[in-house]
Amino acid sequence: MRPRSLLLLRVGTAALLLAAVAGLAQRQPDSVAAQVARTVGDVANRAAEYARGVPRSDPTTSTLNPKVVRATASYGAEPAGPVAPGETTTVPVSLRNQGDDTWETSGAHAVRLSYHVYDAGGALVTWDGLRSALPSDVAPGAEATVRLRLTAPPVTGVYTVRPDLIREGQAWFSATDAPAGSFSLRVTADLDASYGPTTAPASIVPDGDATIEVHVANAGLATWPSGGEHPVRLAYHWLDGTPTAVIWDGGRALLPHDVRPGEAVTLQVSVRAPRAETTLILAWDMVQEGVGWFSAHAVGSKHEIVRVQDGLTIYGKGWGHGIGLSQWGAQGWAEGATGVKLTGEQIVARYFPGAQLATQPMTAPFRVLLSAPSTGCVGRSIADVAHMRSEGGMRLVSNADPGVVYVDTAPDEPVRFETSGTTLVAVDEWSGEVVFSGEATRLRLVPKQWWDPIGIAEKGLWYRGSMTVEVRDDAQLRVVNEVSSDDYMMGALPGEMPSQWQMEALRAQAITARTYAAWRQATAGDRTWDVRDDTADQCYGGHSFESARTTAAVAATAGLILTYNGAPIRALYSSADGGITENVGCVLEAERIGPTWRCKDGWPYLAVVEDPAEALAYDARGGMPHGLWAESFSGDEIRHQIIEDYGIDIGYYVWLEFNESPGGRPISVRVYGTLGSVDLKGDRFLRTTLGLKSTLVRTIPF
Repeated sequence: MRPRSLLLLRVGTAALLLAAVAGLAQRQPDSVAAQVARTVGDVANRAAEYARGVPRSDPTTSTLNPKVVRATASYGAEPAGPVAPGETTTVPVSLRNQGDDTWETSGAHAVRLSYHVYDAGGALVTWDGLRSALPSDVAPGAEATVRLRLTAPPVTGVYTVRPDLIREGQAWFSATDAPAGSFSLRVTADLDASYGPTTAPASIVPDGDATIEVHVANAGLATWPSGGEHPVRLAYHWLDGTPTAVIWDGGRALLPHDVRPGEAVTLQVSVRAPRAETTLILAWDMVQEGVGWFSAHAVGSKHEIVRVQDGLTIYGKGWGHGIGLSQWGAQGWAEGATGVKLTGEQIVARYFPGAQLATQPMTAPFRVLLSAPSTGCVGRSIADVAHMRSEGGMRLVSNADPGVVYVDTAPDEPVRFETSGTTLVAVDEWSGEVVFSGEATRLRLVPKQWWDPIGIAEKGLWYRGSMTVEVRDDAQLRVVNEVSSDDYMMGALPGEMPSQWQMEALRAQAITARTYAAWRQATAGDRTWDVRDDTADQCYGGHSFESARTTAAVAATAGLILTYNGAPIRALYSSADGGITENVGCVLEAERIGPTWRCKDGWPYLAVVEDPAEALAYDARGGMPHGLWAESFSGDEIRHQIIEDYGIDIGYYVWLEFNESPGGRPISVRVYGTLGSVDLKGDRFLRTTLGLKSTLVRTIPF
């Protein structure tokens, strides 16, 4: 069944949808398809992404000349409907004049009641609604009831109607002091359907078969018969935006039984992709056999963008997990990229809603792991030997009893630590004397002059505070730097954010990073260290990393941390969030429930937050660099990576779908092949298995 008039209607809609994908700002009411460090000096540009949404703006009355009076009003109306598509009806609306001027019913600037209509997704459908006259002039403080004449949209659905007064030739009241009212309008007919979530592929190989689950509900007034002469079934079309559909009569899915009005069912549809590589619209449409397609009877079909490709191209934004603070976003907010410059405290408040700024209580020093696997983000570590010295000399003591001194060195006299099986050995490098040898012992090395840093040759770096040294179970050294909170921050902040950046961005990063280390310390348990000195936690280079500007930022935020319920929060951050942050429970903490993955309850302070400043941020090198990017993979690459990382052979790759979070990142990725399918945690599959910069991804360009 393929009525010519219907075909022209639906492919016209498809053309608009594809144009929107290409970057145009057109929206249809029935559309649903809506890169660890580089160098020691600039090592902190860690992970994130950019997904800044473009806010919709309504038409305005900028060409009008509103009077300078306070024109406020209140509206009252009950939900209307159901009404038929295109039907004109009336709805009683009560009004109260809360302004300073009389609403006159006649003259050049008469006041009339009109309305705006929005679809369920918030897209504008109608701006200039029909005008309805007031029954009489309405003085300030007076009330009136107007029977609002309203023409329903031509497509079924649930809409929001916003009653709004207009002073003809001047302005809408909502453009001045009076927000429009609101009531819902259900537009339906005997045959009507609403479409819920589906498992439609984001990408599929040409001529590939996919079994797709579709949730659909009877939104009409009549029962859908599952049998008889004119049964109702679910089908699909492949559209490309031209007057001729690629495939019109797609396969059918039978109803399990007669479906009553308001009842929802879940159907499985076998879908075959076209043979040519292209980007298409997969349109779901109910059909009553022998009668016609629902879309021919003013019922909107559900549209989903699908990339038909031999292999897979993934388009993304940003760099990192996108949770918590965006470093580039902080730079943008500090620069006033959106019009207002924010302080460090205001910046962290945006990224961690609900957290409280507090002064860190007196705590034990932070314990920073310097030995393997830690690299300090300089590609160097400590394995089974470490050479240490300090300008003013050092004292090697028992960690359990600092009164026991094994050696008291001269200025710049080095001590060598090494392992002999499970035995820890300490040697005075100048004399060659073994000053200590023992098992199951932890030693502490402290500078004689507390302000002198200790240098470690294997790391090529100098550190404030003291060092504890012991032998790990694998006969390797464990070296831990014990340093005060703010001294730690002086050595960590330059490794996480360029020192040339805006001071308020540096201050925001200092508060965030100090909080993160405090959270790690509070949750360390039996560990003998709190944080690593690399991207597993934070890039810490001790005294060697320090710079004047970052030290000033640390001093300006001395002791400040973020808390929730009195405890340090898990203050995560990344290089760029792509314009929107993500709930930690949907990415790092996602959990498997049954056959798939779902968002786990996270923390209120790590939620989805829009970040418009990030895309506009810049520094001396130019604009924010983690915008749009793309990576391509062959079907064989995908298959072999899944075998290597998960031990599962899916066979030849056929199609892929995203199980997306409310923030738009895949909680999981379902990959289907000729031998089977897998449902893989999104963050691990995308950023570890495929090596992508972030998880804010699509299979078509943003």
